[in-house]
Amino acid sequence: MTGVPEGTVPAVGTVRRLQALAVMGWPAARLSRETDLSAHLIHRLLSDALDTVTVTEHRAVAAVYDRLSAVSPGLDGVSHIAARATRDRATAANWPPPAAWDDDTIDDLAAIPQWTGHCGTTRGAEIHERDGLPLCPPCKDALYRRHLRDGARAARRAARRATPPCA
Repeated sequence: MTGVPEGTVPAVGTVRRLQALAVMGWPAARLSRETDLSAHLIHRLLSDALDTVTVTEHRAVAAVYDRLSAVSPGLDGVSHIAARATRDRATAANWPPPAAWDDDTIDDLAAIPQWTGHCGTTRGAEIHERDGLPLCPPCKDALYRRHLRDGARAARRAARRATPPCA
């Protein structure tokens, strides 16, 4: 990888995994214990303050993500209060949940979360609105394309109404 120091990887996948676990309600303190990484490092990663992580840090977070993304925090000893506070913070930050990420692309900088399963279409945008999900860039683009299409249709209708019929 160009521009990444040897022994490190881009932090994007690590950040996405930690943020997705936070959406589920896994508090930073618990993620710190599970990964054997410092609480300070977990908080810096959650706030997306680092560009790279060591390969060891990446692997530790990936292993914990694989294990915890299928487990409810409340069923694994996390208090309801801590889980709720963590979920509220993650929701306010518009972090995507684990289900929005494809395991094959979560580490890809160009990947975007698939919040609805229909992202990039007007149906996806409607699901975002219906479910109160933050609008992703592909769905914003789909809405813009629909706006342009609807505007062009309205202009054509107006032009047809303004043109007198042929005699």
